[in-house]
Amino acid sequence: MSQIIGMPDCSSSPHYAAVIRAYQCTPLLIEVIEALRRQSVPPKRLIIVDSSRDPAVSSAFEELGADIVTYPSEDFNFSKAINLGVAVNDQPLTLIISSHMLIRAPDLIAKGWDAGLSGGMEIVYWRHPPAQDAPHECHTVMTNHNFNGRNGLSNTMAMIPTRLLRERPFREEVFSAEDQEWTKYYLASRRHAMLRIDTRDVSYSNPNHNAETWSETKLLREELAIGYFVNRRLLLPDRIIARLLRGILATLRRRPEKARVHFGFAWAMTKANFKQPSAKSRYF
Repeated sequence: MSQIIGMPDCSSSPHYAAVIRAYQCTPLLIEVIEALRRQSVPPKRLIIVDSSRDPAVSSAFEELGADIVTYPSEDFNFSKAINLGVAVNDQPLTLIISSHMLIRAPDLIAKGWDAGLSGGMEIVYWRHPPAQDAPHECHTVMTNHNFNGRNGLSNTMAMIPTRLLRERPFREEVFSAEDQEWTKYYLASRRHAMLRIDTRDVSYSNPNHNAETWSETKLLREELAIGYFVNRRLLLPDRIIARLLRGILATLRRRPEKARVHFGFAWAMTKANFKQPSAKSRYF
């Protein structure tokens, strides 16, 4: 295996490999890969961490021109999947990108990376704006002062120096929101900022969790992981009581699904005060 260059790529043409976690060769995944290759600065390598356990799917991935890393025959773990992809990356930068994240502007990565370097930052991540009335694009410098445990690094799409991911991999016991836990570590230990780019030039289309089909399990595991591993304030009694009250209110309003979510949060957070939680990463 080639050696990793010690410092991140400081040019406006970053040298990176794209790491994608996938278990199906879907039309959307093909679009994601094609959009990457249309970038003004395309990836030097495409690495797919394959958890399909299906030779036909693996062959389809290979036909896309990807280097395949086979996930072992065990329960899937988001952190481990990323770490496996990073382990075979010989480029100075790693672009972690979801199989559901579609780039719509051909210069998105080059411009984003250049903006990060101009601000003295070595990590850039992209999100679709969370608010409908948000501007087309907004840049935010993320530090310890404005990180709240939910708005940090997003493994949906993030460019990170490979050496950092090798020095401190994602923790496998962090079963969800592993990117937020890594953000907490980075901001506290490195004392450097990150650049967050909210832009409508990306779209995220997860069939297992979206506006029409949302996953109660995903929400619960994310909240629980953030509470235990990132922001212990969420585990305090006042937060648990607030969840119980919201559950009661939802019950009175005859919204049983919402009530179940709030009661589930309250119970999980209560237990997490006495024992480290554990859960599977895959929620579907």
